[in-house]
Formats: sequence, C-alpha cells, structure tokens
Amino acid sequence: MGTLETIKKFLGLAKLERVALEIYERLPLFFRYKFIYGRSYLHWRAFLQESEKWDKDRIKAYQIEQLKNLLKHAIKNIPYYKKLFSDYGFDPERLQTLDDIKVLPYLNKETVRDSLHEFIDSSVPRKSLLMKSTSGSTGIPLTFYKTKEPQRIFTAFWDDLLLRAGCTPKSKIVMFWGMIKLGKRKYPFLKYGNRLILSVNYITDKWMQTFYNTIVRFEPEFIIGYPNTLAIFSAYIKEKGYSNFKSLKTVITQSETLYHWQRNLIEEALGVRVFSIYVMTELAVFAGECEHSSSLHTYPQYGLTEFISLDNDHKEIITTGFTNYVMPLIRYKTNDIGMRGNDSCPECGRKHQLIDMIEGRINDFLINKEEKVIPRLMPWIRVFPNTKQYQFFQEQLGKAYLKVVKTEKYTDTDTIFIKSKLAEMLGHMKETLDIEIIFTDDISRTPSGKIIIVDQRLNIRKFLVG
Repeated sequence: MGTLETIKKFLGLAKLERVALEIYERLPLFFRYKFIYGRSYLHWRAFLQESEKWDKDRIKAYQIEQLKNLLKHAIKNIPYYKKLFSDYGFDPERLQTLDDIKVLPYLNKETVRDSLHEFIDSSVPRKSLLMKSTSGSTGIPLTFYKTKEPQRIFTAFWDDLLLRAGCTPKSKIVMFWGMIKLGKRKYPFLKYGNRLILSVNYITDKWMQTFYNTIVRFEPEFIIGYPNTLAIFSAYIKEKGYSNFKSLKTVITQSETLYHWQRNLIEEALGVRVFSIYVMTELAVFAGECEHSSSLHTYPQYGLTEFISLDNDHKEIITTGFTNYVMPLIRYKTNDIGMRGNDSCPECGRKHQLIDMIEGRINDFLINKEEKVIPRLMPWIRVFPNTKQYQFFQEQLGKAYLKVVKTEKYTDTDTIFIKSKLAEMLGHMKETLDIEIIFTDDISRTPSGKIIIVDQRLNIRKFLVG
C-alpha cells in the first residue's frame, strides 16, 4: 500500500479532499498560479492584459498567424484534416486572409461524434489526454479530448473575464454547480475557503430554504450559476418576499442561454447586475459582457467567430478555437443561434466582435404542420404563472407538449391563461401547431445539472436553410 493510499485509509477520502481544498484556498495567489496552474497561465494573463486594447489590424494579424499555425498542425497531425484538406486542395501555407478558410466545409457535431478518433492528434501519447463530455443539451452528447495546457489557458481567460465584473480569486463566491461528490459521498453543498458550492440537483422546495439561509450566513460578493437554476432560485426568493443579500455585487451566469426574462427576474430578486458569460466545453469560443454593455464580447485571442444564416431571421455561430491542438475544431457549428453585433464595443472600446444576443440553441424551436420553424420561443415562457419548472417536448410535426411543474397556487385559471397566451404568441400560426399542457412532478436534468427548456426530437436542421 502506497503512502497516499495509507492516508486515504486512515483519514477517509472525503475528508482528505475537503482539507486539500481548504489548503489550496489559503495558498498565496502567486504560488497557486505558478505552481498549480503553470507558468503558461501567468503568460496568458499578461498577454490578455497587453492585447486588450489592440486595434483591428493588429487583432486580425494575430488571428491570421494563429489560424495558420493551427491549420499547419492539423494537416500534419490530425487524420481527419489530412484527408479533408487533400480533398479540397487546401494548403495552409497559402493562407493570407481569414476569409481563405471559407473554402473548407462546416464541421457538425455528428461528424465529430461518429469519427472521434480521427480528430485526435496522433503524435500525443494517449496517457497524457484528458477526456471531457458535453452535457448533450442539443441531443448529441459529445466526447472530446484535451491536455492540461488548454485547460490552463481557459482558466486564464476565465479569470480575465471575471475581472471585468470585479470578481477576483480572493472574492467570496457562491457557485451553483452540478453533482458535488467527495469520495463516494454526494453532498447538497460544500464550503471551503472563500467558496460555497451548491448542487443544482437539490434545487427543490425542501432545500432552497436551506440554501438561502446558508448564503445569507456566507455573505457572498458574487453568485455564479446556470441561468435557469438562478431564475428558479430567484423566483423562490420573490415568492417568499425575502430581502436581497447585502454583500452581493454581481450575479454571473454561464453554460446556458440567458434570456431577457431570466435577466430581469434575477436582477429584480437579487438587486444586482447580471453578467453573462458564453463559453463551450469544446474549448471553441470564449465571450462575455464588458464593464458597461450586455453584449457578449468574443475574445479574438481565443478563436475565430463566424456567422451563417439559417433562414431570414436566425444566424448560427461558427467557431474555430485556437487553444486545443490535441483535438482542434475548425469551422465548428455550435448549434447556438445568435444576433451578430458590431465588430467593436462603443462602451469599453475593445475591438472585439460582439454578439448582441444568444437567442437559444437550434433545438430551442418548434416545428409546425407546414414544416416551418416557430421563431423566438423562449420569450414566451416568462408569462407562465404559478409554475416551478417547464419544458416543451416535440417528436412529431405540428404537435408539442408543454410539461409543467405546478406551484401550490396553480389553478385551472392558470391553464386557461397559458393557453390564451400561447395562442396570442403563435398568432396566425396557432392553427398549425397544437400545444398540449401536461403536468409532472419534476423535469429531468442533464448529467451536468442543466434543465433543457425544449426537448426536441425532430431533426431541426432539415427545416432550416443552413
């Protein structure tokens, strides 16, 4: 039995991990960054501060160089791209502009999933690879690989972005997260150092009162979590008539689309600004708000962002990440629908491509009997009274279900109101889409703790142009 195994036997793995977390939080920041995150973390933090105010020409020159290096690596080491570039007669050495990449086709999740090992750098030892899976919120869980280096880079970008909201590693932070597990035991919440972690799997009436009381005692400066979870928690606070957390400065949302009604609800209930972050598990894009604007600022240092039209109203976000050479995703279809903004921010001055709004995922839409997409579904949901949770479900054209988890105040009058509101929002399309309301005790979550707003079983891309 090794030394660590002996310690685990006599101390217990759960307690050992808890103590390790406490010690980690007490480490001086420089020590933590240099010896735990690595020297590259410090270099990237310094680079992001220096490059923040670059002009458009310098940003473009940097992106061209990064893109060219990535493509040269891909043709040499990634089996999928070796064949793809050969088929299209594409030579990375000839890349002169960012538009030159547009001769290559878009990459979708199905291709990556079905040919996974063709996307992995053949020169990297398998033992050094770290595996990660997406939540499958679009119906396609995706496994991908990375090494420690792109994770260190991600952390540098994350800390740089949080700094815009005034959040530093020393700040007291509440985080709504997925499953909290130490050893073999699962916990509803965990406190260590200046962090309080709350499991989203316990967002129930029974536990929300405990969570509220725990947060009050903790006195956080920031709360970070999924928009849907934070909206449910905020609705609970409003319903109970509880006061705001006095020490709270900002709420930070990530990993899900933040809709206007959620932003308004959270800000009203908690009394502070909501600061939104847009990132992907696949390490393909990194974006967030600035100090003054609610538009998402894409980091040009992290990757290249494109937009393609799906129909007259919607554009899909396409990304090429610069940081994960082990499994690069080139012209990757994110399945996220966004509204493209300016190529610089008039408020903060950064020359970064803006996304004025993420409208949802491709699967966040319903299809009517005429095979037409019902646009802008998500703004409807805020009008549903006396509901705890909800989810649309569709598996046939022109027919959908609205699953509702009722509150104690819910009555038949609320059902009538919801039906009338849906008819109003559908307008002339109300005769082509039948939405039946059904009641359930709970809405299932993804393994990461997310609630899918629309469980869409139809192949949405068949009904879109892109």
